[in-house]
Amino acid sequence: MAENSENKETGLLAKEKIEDNEGQKIDTQKLEEINDGDDFKGYKTIDKYKLFGLFFLIGIINHLGTILVMTGGRLLANELGMGDYLTFYSSASILFAFITRIVNSKLFIRVSYSKRIFFLCFWNIAGYFSMFLILLLHDTALSDYSNLCFILSFIPCFFLGSAYAFGESSMIAYLRLFPKTLLGGWSSGTGLSGIIGGLLNFLSQLNTSFSIKYLYLILTPVGGIYFYLFKLTFTILVSQERNMVNGKKNPTLELSPIDGDTVEPENDEDLGQGAAQINNQNNIKEEEKEMEDINKGNKPMSIENFIKVMKSCGEVIGNLGIIYFFQFFCMNAILVRVCDKVTIGFLHEKDVTPECSGKGKFEFILLFYQIGMFISKSLIKIVRMIRPIEVYTVVTFIVNILFIIEYYAGFLGWGNYIWISIIMGFFGGGTYSGGFYTILNSDKVQDNYKELTVNVATLFNDTGTFLSGIFGFLGLKYWFSSNDCF
Repeated sequence: MAENSENKETGLLAKEKIEDNEGQKIDTQKLEEINDGDDFKGYKTIDKYKLFGLFFLIGIINHLGTILVMTGGRLLANELGMGDYLTFYSSASILFAFITRIVNSKLFIRVSYSKRIFFLCFWNIAGYFSMFLILLLHDTALSDYSNLCFILSFIPCFFLGSAYAFGESSMIAYLRLFPKTLLGGWSSGTGLSGIIGGLLNFLSQLNTSFSIKYLYLILTPVGGIYFYLFKLTFTILVSQERNMVNGKKNPTLELSPIDGDTVEPENDEDLGQGAAQINNQNNIKEEEKEMEDINKGNKPMSIENFIKVMKSCGEVIGNLGIIYFFQFFCMNAILVRVCDKVTIGFLHEKDVTPECSGKGKFEFILLFYQIGMFISKSLIKIVRMIRPIEVYTVVTFIVNILFIIEYYAGFLGWGNYIWISIIMGFFGGGTYSGGFYTILNSDKVQDNYKELTVNVATLFNDTGTFLSGIFGFLGLKYWFSSNDCF
């Protein structure tokens, strides 16, 4: 009894202190501990497909902004001859995202998802439209002030980087209210947005007159679409809750403790026959209000709560940060220089020296990295067969070493870069989908800590990416020279 009381006080791990037959503490961090049973029970078939498609589209929209703003930054950086400084641009975007996640986990974690996504709608609009204006000014009135335009481009970088982070933290936590496999729809959408951004980067290198400023103008209203799609998922969720009758427990509202305890819903018999009619129009509004208030029990960021989160999921969260550092350091620095030194036949410019020059080589190889990300983010069940999570870290580290050897020796040939980049992307995306799947669906993490755990995990992702940008800059300037060819 004392042990159970201790568990209740911690509020984070429902079974943290449970011991096995040998008295050993149960490992709470392994991917294989998640129950992969069918959790769509009670859902209509049409609602399953609707929800998967809606989260897929939301994932695309959420990540597309920060990817496209990076494309705009790349165009400006290359025009100014500041390509080596692009890592600072990406680091700034991640820094804005990092700050946003801190603010969200401290101040907004108890605010309803509807209000947060409504705010996000306007943030997206501001980001896309400001990027369109800056690129337009760069091509017209401020054509002689490219440095100023490059600095101004950090404004949409702030809006879209913040919107991306705010949306990601909110939507992944929101997915805890749905069947666990729907995370595959979200992560698959984020993977496809990477492919779209990779294609745009590649096309911008092949055609010097390529301009995406009007694409930003076209995408300006996408914030409204984001909110509309979110409201559709919310409508289906409320409808599903309304249909959970005949003595069944309500699976979502049951997981919204205010003070850290599980709330047991009342039985229909206890309520009486008249009050038990949940489909009654008056009760619908009450249920929607209850759904809006579901975050009131969420634990905000604090030193104490951060320590509890790390005690429960430190292995998963730590590996997420390490893997993001390795993969983006490799992409931002090592692979850039490796591509600088190699000739890719159909991208080769015959009349230009040095012999190995050619446009779009890095962007072409990077596209396959994004394809690998998309594959693994779309196949969560397959990804989770690769255990433990340290395997992802080891593979990503090995790819870094392999490309460093290639930089000095040049023995692989550019065709091998394709499958190596796909592997890098696959394990990077697998870390994302598998890691968050674990956090959301482990019964060892109590529900009112799950959103905070998601925020902490994304903070580690951002930290790894930010540091990769800083070290990537040092690598481009000092460690990996761009001189000579293989």
